[in-house]
Amino acid sequence: MSGFEIAGIVLGVMPIVINALSAYQAGRGPLATLRKSRGLLDVLIHKLTIQQGDFYFDMLELLREARVPEILAETDPTLERCAEILQVVKTGDEVERYLGPQLFGSFLGMLRFYETYLKQITSKLSHIVRPRNAAKDDLAAVIRASRCPDSSLIFKGKLRFAMDRESLAALVNDLEAERHSLGRLVRRVKTKREWEASEPTRSSKTLTLAFSRVRESASSLYRAVCECWACDRHQLHTLMIRLEHRIPGREGQAARSSAVAFRLLFPVEGAVLQRIEIAARCSDPPTKKTAVRFQNNTPSVAVDGARLKVPSITVTEIPNVPYPTATRVRIRSICGVAREAQERQRVLSLELTSYTTLEAADKDDKSPHSYDKSISLADYLRDAASDADARMSPIEQTLLALNVVSSVLQLRPTMWCSEPWNSATIKFPVQAVGGARATLYTPYVEKTIEPTILGTQEGASPDLTTETAKSTMLELAILLLEILHHKSIAAWAARYDRGDPRTYQERMGAATRWLELSTSVLLPPHVKAVEECLVLCARSKLLWDDYFQRLYCENIIKPLQELVL
Repeated sequence: MSGFEIAGIVLGVMPIVINALSAYQAGRGPLATLRKSRGLLDVLIHKLTIQQGDFYFDMLELLREARVPEILAETDPTLERCAEILQVVKTGDEVERYLGPQLFGSFLGMLRFYETYLKQITSKLSHIVRPRNAAKDDLAAVIRASRCPDSSLIFKGKLRFAMDRESLAALVNDLEAERHSLGRLVRRVKTKREWEASEPTRSSKTLTLAFSRVRESASSLYRAVCECWACDRHQLHTLMIRLEHRIPGREGQAARSSAVAFRLLFPVEGAVLQRIEIAARCSDPPTKKTAVRFQNNTPSVAVDGARLKVPSITVTEIPNVPYPTATRVRIRSICGVAREAQERQRVLSLELTSYTTLEAADKDDKSPHSYDKSISLADYLRDAASDADARMSPIEQTLLALNVVSSVLQLRPTMWCSEPWNSATIKFPVQAVGGARATLYTPYVEKTIEPTILGTQEGASPDLTTETAKSTMLELAILLLEILHHKSIAAWAARYDRGDPRTYQERMGAATRWLELSTSVLLPPHVKAVEECLVLCARSKLLWDDYFQRLYCENIIKPLQELVL
């Protein structure tokens, strides 16, 4: 017998061997067996019984990790059923794919050692029922005989176990060592797979680079907005920036487009929110480009008596054509141009053409050009609790969650996201439709523009410490739970008499418990995204560095992305 089906043979024959040893011990009597084996037979039966359970659970874990369909269809498979599945050829193929060729070979080697030891025991138990002409150490034949309907007895003949004391002692030690080696291998492979599953892939690294470009443009946009905030009507202004996932679609849309687009809302008189669209070209193009030309019309030269033509290389600098400016005007007061766009009932189109310069661009009109007002996510959740018709669909919930988690990575730590977001800071625009008002599930965050901070922070908030990074991730986990449940954490806590969680520890405890109670309600990708946020909070040191951002993309963004994109 060779191959992966050995595992099924080993697991299937173990109960038979244990019963045969127990029958031998009972038939000979405790004093006789004690005198012959010096207690080693008791130890062998005890250890085989323990190892039978351990082997069963190791194989069950391996089959589940390898995603073998037959085992996944069983809620609580018995030892006999697990042994049957292990002997199917297709099961071995699934496990080999999971382990890989090298580890699968090591795994089979351990199984063969285990098979050898069990053959030694079985061959010495002459009272085990076997088919005629079957070898005494044929484990598969022993299993077949035990399942034969014509066999009324498990054992026959004189109870006999012909193994000397030294061989018995060596067998006990060897069996235990091999079982531990097998168990360690299964667990190490599982740990390796879990690590690989959480490690950033190439797509996560690409997404991290794309988000860093958005972050750079967002910082420049904030600086530019501060530079054109001259206004004789208001002391303070606010802007609302839209949260978008910005993940390229499956059709291969390039993430490296010529500009990063931002969509904003500007509150004007009467609480109307004027739409603003900005194409950010933060990096000024070089004023010159280099051209290299090869020419072959040069005079020939003599080399070792032969006449050869040597091409010349000419390098010239050609001035670049600047951005067209015929339809662009540099913005001095964004408040003024927003009011003008509102009066003309047009979307305000701007371009960020340099580090701190916003210019107006004459583009086609879009509808609607403004919204009536905004509502916070907290208010929306309160209303949705009593109005089922106002709730989002599952796809809308997941897309909202994806937009929020992606935007945290894009805008943190710029001034657009200088503090952790929560349900009070996330806003939805409200639009009049006929005689009713419709809430649009396109998230925005509102930011007060403060030009005075530019001298010290240059449009970016200070570096994130471990404490602020943990607070950001905790609030993000709570936001995800609130979005996916249509319920605020305060409402959830009130239902379970936990009070209103306010401190970090209270909110961490509430979020963890809420997630535990949600595993049977939420989809696995939802659970994974929330769980990863809380796992990051548990780290002793959390750096918002490039590696963290790649992990964030892999374990928080990608699970949600796979559901909706």
